[in-house]
Amino acid sequence: MDMDELRHAINNFSFDRCKGGNQGFNRILIQLFGWLGHGMSSFINTCVYIWQDGEYQSWAKAERNFTWERIEHKLTNNITLVDNRGLSTMDSYEIGEIYAQLGNLLPLGQAVEWTKGFKLVNRILKSEKLVKYSDFIVPVYVHSARRTIYPEEMNELENVFKAARRLTGVCPIVVLTHKSSGNVTDTEKMFRDMGVDKIFLFENCTSEDHVKTRGRHEEVLKFLYEVIKDVQFAVEHQPQDPVKESIERKNFVMSYINKCELQAKQEEIEVQRALERVRLEKKKEEEEEEEEIKRQKERERQDQAMEEELQAEQERLRKKEKKKWKLFR
Repeated sequence: MDMDELRHAINNFSFDRCKGGNQGFNRILIQLFGWLGHGMSSFINTCVYIWQDGEYQSWAKAERNFTWERIEHKLTNNITLVDNRGLSTMDSYEIGEIYAQLGNLLPLGQAVEWTKGFKLVNRILKSEKLVKYSDFIVPVYVHSARRTIYPEEMNELENVFKAARRLTGVCPIVVLTHKSSGNVTDTEKMFRDMGVDKIFLFENCTSEDHVKTRGRHEEVLKFLYEVIKDVQFAVEHQPQDPVKESIERKNFVMSYINKCELQAKQEEIEVQRALERVRLEKKKEEEEEEEEIKRQKERERQDQAMEEELQAEQERLRKKEKKKWKLFR
């Protein structure tokens, strides 16, 4: 398909045109997630700029260079891009938040929080009447080709991708940014090894570099086209029930949160046990040190007593010897 055909297909996508009808959906949410500073907001600016084909501007404006909320950016009547707060540690609290987003359990336009304990559960329960079950979420992981993926991260990231597929019904798409200044070949291979099928390479548009090129336009249009084809396939080949699936997704996320909290509690118990062992060992060492000090003092006292007794004996002998010499005189 040429670019005009791609644009026409994207612009005219509607769930109503899918085989079997909309099945309760009316909008695609392209939910971005990824590490902090890897170009999610810039990727949105690139997509909006190419799609509108007008003047460049920063539609996705990050506060102090960071995005703190899930902010929606409408492309068509049926397709919306969603900016996100970047991950900083990818610990269980951040992953739990991402799962809740992909499960469509949290509303748009609110702050993204890495909440500990069961606070995320409370937020999910309070949001039940605010989320739109008619939104079909597509997970898109944004990663800078400049950053190496360490081996210890791969298992965790692979688990996140598997969970994302389970929560959304579609395989996550990977967007690699900074394609001209990063190690694209090795990074792409790592994602292929994780089972990722669709990987798109981008050099994001910026205020300094937003020259319109055929390559940039094709990249964006092909990406959007693959998104709608994945959604169309999922809707047409898998029976959909947004409300029922929302309950299943909620159970999955709640189970994950509960498992993480139990693990955190167990780890806390292990830490406390380790600290107690250290405390007891330190106490034992202090007691042994104190006993050694006592023994040393006792030895010193005995040595002092012996020294004094020896000096007294020497003094007695000296006096006796002196008295003896007086008698001889």
